[in-house]
Amino acid sequence: MSGVGRPMDEAIIDLRASVQAGRGSMIEVSRAHRSRIKPPSLLIGAVTSDLLRLYHSQSVVLGTAIYRVREATVLGEGIVMTDGCFNVGHDLNLGRDYIAKNYAATDAWLPDAAVRRVHDPVVLLTGAGYLGYGHWLVDFLPKLHLLRLAGYRLSRLTFLMPSDTPDFARRWLAILGIEPHQCAVYDRTREVVLCRELIVPSTLRFGTRVSPLFAEACAVLRDAAAPRRFRRFRRPARRRIFVARSVNAVTHNTRSLHQRVLFEDTARKRGFTIVSPERLGLREQVELFDAAGTICGEYGSGLHASMFSRPGTLVMAVRDDTADLGFLQSGIDQELDHHNGYVIGAATPDGDGRFSVDPADLDLAFDWIDWGGPGKATV
Repeated sequence: MSGVGRPMDEAIIDLRASVQAGRGSMIEVSRAHRSRIKPPSLLIGAVTSDLLRLYHSQSVVLGTAIYRVREATVLGEGIVMTDGCFNVGHDLNLGRDYIAKNYAATDAWLPDAAVRRVHDPVVLLTGAGYLGYGHWLVDFLPKLHLLRLAGYRLSRLTFLMPSDTPDFARRWLAILGIEPHQCAVYDRTREVVLCRELIVPSTLRFGTRVSPLFAEACAVLRDAAAPRRFRRFRRPARRRIFVARSVNAVTHNTRSLHQRVLFEDTARKRGFTIVSPERLGLREQVELFDAAGTICGEYGSGLHASMFSRPGTLVMAVRDDTADLGFLQSGIDQELDHHNGYVIGAATPDGDGRFSVDPADLDLAFDWIDWGGPGKATV
């Protein structure tokens, strides 16, 4: 079950290669291709050549697939092992660095872990980041659409997930018609799960880019949570909303804007309504973003909920200049036909994890919205 004594580099393999080598089978739903990502409509602040190079180098739009893996072991938040090796893959949004960082000490406890055996086929939805709301919206829930496209009936499937899966994820699954008895849970800190047959859907995004199927998945989620006949906002999507930064501890956010209060106050003065989506029900969240014409806030999962917004929506984000943050928001906006812009900040000199932006750049960004963005209407 574990690669005890094996160097970490030798204990990591690509899931697709493993399946193709005979470990299981695969349904390819869509193929990978290359395409340019559209540049932001606004990009100001601490913009470096490295940041621009990172933005424009994200040319691969991943393919999507459903893997059926025989005799697989699941541990942690949804990590797959076969023959003592960790399985990774670009289309799982899971790389070698993550395994090396988070599972280097697995051999110390894995041989003594309790074993749960699952004899019937079971679907793995979760993975790295499963405690975060944004990961469920972008990475995990869209996999259900992929399963449907591959011919699966969700009502007949069993889904494997950690016992501490957040309540918001369980509510989403219920909205999508997945009953509690369809969820097989395990203790990710004490158990490993031996699966006779594990069904592993790929994600619909890799890094910055998202699959063309992502827009379809967003529409399915939006219509399940807030069917059109029940939506309260029937006027054109013109609201201006400012997404306040979540204080949810489980998101493990280490980024903090030094001018956060100024940013929010400026938005309020410019006619934005300050919203905290995590305090709303799922239907209210979807309705909120469905009715938005302009969305702004600090970069993160709160803004990723723009996946429920209509074509033509403008998204303006303030973010730091670190490469590891990526530009997923741009990938989402491109597939959903949104406009977007960024104000880039740099780390503060005291090294406390905060980043700072020039207040003049904030004013310019709001001017840019007022000069002709789609959010010049009611609040």
